[in-house]
Amino acid sequence: MVPRYLPTYLELESLLTSLQKAAEQVQGGLLLDIGCGDCPYISLFTSDTRYVGIDLPSGDPTQQRPAIWASGLQLPFASKSFDIVLCTQVIEHVPEPRLVVEGALRVLTEGGAFILTAPQTWALHEEPRDYYRFTRYGIEYLLASAGFEVKWIEARGGVFRMIGQTLLSFFYVRNQVRRLTPWLKRMNTVLNAFFTYLDRRWPWEKDTLGYTALAIRPGKDAVRVA
Repeated sequence: MVPRYLPTYLELESLLTSLQKAAEQVQGGLLLDIGCGDCPYISLFTSDTRYVGIDLPSGDPTQQRPAIWASGLQLPFASKSFDIVLCTQVIEHVPEPRLVVEGALRVLTEGGAFILTAPQTWALHEEPRDYYRFTRYGIEYLLASAGFEVKWIEARGGVFRMIGQTLLSFFYVRNQVRRLTPWLKRMNTVLNAFFTYLDRRWPWEKDTLGYTALAIRPGKDAVRVA
């Protein structure tokens, strides 16, 4: 559950909801999280899922250490060694996203699942390593050209969720707000509820924060996606 008073609620809630849907459609096994950060998505998967996170050092001393320091561009694993690969909000930060997707295909077992998220609308961040934004068709092309069978690609909200998150992000970044006062929490709660309502009432997904995709590696083995 994402607290509604957070200024990033509209982004985080859409991300977690879509990842929960994808996680419910894959079976347990060995999971690789590419660019895992602080590993916030472990709890979304079943208890029989064994989790391996990889990332690069960020220079932040508070960063949680992943299982392995490694790059998504050069995965240090044998082919067909994972049942699930997760890559969340990462491919916009690598100069060659195609290599990440092809690497995910290589390390997946036949019938294994690839869960991918990427932004379509978001401000510059983690500069200067912020290279791309992706449409639904760009994600589909990346997956299909690598050899994946795309099960579905879904927008994470529509135009009003995107507008609301953009306005809140602008306010907090522009004013360099460092502490959420009780007044700010109340304001965020009202605005987040308002834009969530508008987004549900008048859906328009051509403008969206981003996409979540579920794809599988084709093959003769049993498909691991429900």
